[in-house]
Amino acid sequence: METPEPAGPSLRPYQRECLEAIYRSYREGFRRVLVSLPTGTGKTVIFAQFPQFFRMKNRLLVLAHREELLEQARAKFQRSDPALSVEIEQAERHASPDCKVVLASVPTIGREQSQRLAALRPESFYLVVVDEAHHAVARSYRTVFEQFGLFAPGTPRMLVGFTATPRRSDQQGLSEVFERIVYQKTLEEMIRDRYLCQLAGWRVCSEVDLDDVHTRAGDFVSAQLARAVDVAERNGLIVRAYQELAPGRRCIVFCVNVAHANDLAAAFQGAGLRAAAVFGDMPRNDRHQVLSRFSAGELEVVTNCNVLTEGFDEPRVDCIIMARPTKSQLLYAQMVGRGTRLHPDKSDLLVIDIVDNSRKHSLVGLHTLFRLPRKLNLRGHNAVEVADLLFALTEQFPWLDVEQVEAPDDLKLVTQRIDLFRLEPPAEVAEQTRFAWTAEPGGGYRLSLPGQERLSIQQNLLDEWEIQFFSPGEPNGRRKIGGANRLAEAIYRADAFVERERGEAVKIVDLSARWRDRPPTAAQLGLLQQKKIPVPPGLTRGQASWMIALLSGKSRP
Repeated sequence: METPEPAGPSLRPYQRECLEAIYRSYREGFRRVLVSLPTGTGKTVIFAQFPQFFRMKNRLLVLAHREELLEQARAKFQRSDPALSVEIEQAERHASPDCKVVLASVPTIGREQSQRLAALRPESFYLVVVDEAHHAVARSYRTVFEQFGLFAPGTPRMLVGFTATPRRSDQQGLSEVFERIVYQKTLEEMIRDRYLCQLAGWRVCSEVDLDDVHTRAGDFVSAQLARAVDVAERNGLIVRAYQELAPGRRCIVFCVNVAHANDLAAAFQGAGLRAAAVFGDMPRNDRHQVLSRFSAGELEVVTNCNVLTEGFDEPRVDCIIMARPTKSQLLYAQMVGRGTRLHPDKSDLLVIDIVDNSRKHSLVGLHTLFRLPRKLNLRGHNAVEVADLLFALTEQFPWLDVEQVEAPDDLKLVTQRIDLFRLEPPAEVAEQTRFAWTAEPGGGYRLSLPGQERLSIQQNLLDEWEIQFFSPGEPNGRRKIGGANRLAEAIYRADAFVERERGEAVKIVDLSARWRDRPPTAAQLGLLQQKKIPVPPGLTRGQASWMIALLSGKSRP
């Protein structure tokens, strides 16, 4: 790989950083890498720069599974370099052997023993790009990768996957295909940096019970889910939610199946609202006409089923209604992403989660994307602002049971109203540790240490458990100290780090120390009162000591 050209001045800083990160990974010997950026941040713009940035002499292959994605990619390539030869390999369309960029449909070339795949000579290609890379574990994609020798040791070619979505729901980790995450930005980071719009949210509770709906491949069985949720009472609730919480907003409603989309569109129309449905089997011209009317403002609401989760760009969308319950964080992130783009005509995106009853299933919602308590109803508040307030409180009072917070207003009273002491580790890690690990609200685990330090264990896109150490004394405030494929192994490595490098903290976080069960000393009680910390009945010396160490650490320079 030659020294790359400087990234174009029109690129955003993070887009230039991403290109440079891909280049560094190639030089370090990695050939199958993953980039994760939220919808609306210009993933296609980045890989459209590849021919120029990498001074490519050989060809570039871009893989996608939908026609809309291929057409969008071609437009971005041509905008980046009008002289570049870019052609599509799909159905009746064939890319010429001498074109520089081939945009290929995986359903077209990814079949076993495909002659069209065989005609794409691997030796003439330099880079392979996968758009919407969460699909890359599918057999059709692997067929292409194997034909191009991308799993072979020492291959000169490079695979770069781009995805906006955090995790698959079927437990098929992307590590089956990709070696390394080379660049990643979260939705929250992009909102903070003002590349995406602010988000606000509401939870609207229905009377529907989902416990009898079965799960397949990590999410609900669609036919059973549709029977449960496509009922008049719930559909009416959704219409009223729009009328009361989001009147006049340009709204996309995500539904379970075609009948659900049509029934909800009819319910909106029955309430005097301008609404229509779109779905996959709809004639292309009819679907295009509905979406054109929506873009022009002639429709207020579009209901859809499996159409607008990928490849649909309408930046003026400022309301998303989740009428389709899901257990998939991947699908949920895709749906939210349809409304996160900036536009002068909107101030924010309002996400309305329709929350059904379930004791059996763990449902994904806006709380998942921002690591908020599961029961929290934002009640129209800004998600990032509430996340900041919650983080500040947990930094100040790390023992708080934030999972009991149900509304933003509760945060103001959280130190008084919520049970303060849940020092036992969560059940899934209790047998793996003797330290006071706690669960993070949005997933993962945290061990608070004195001196404003903490350990964090989070699962990444490749299904690896990453261990990070946060400390004011570290460059950039953090240090990655390892990783593991299993949670138990990650806990073991993190505990070993504490014992090795923070031995003085062990007596504070060790739950097995005998002194922990004794009553608090008078000095401890006096200091807690001085700090205006409520002292509940049953407080032990260990709990008091742990709290004081954390609180004392906050005041250190």
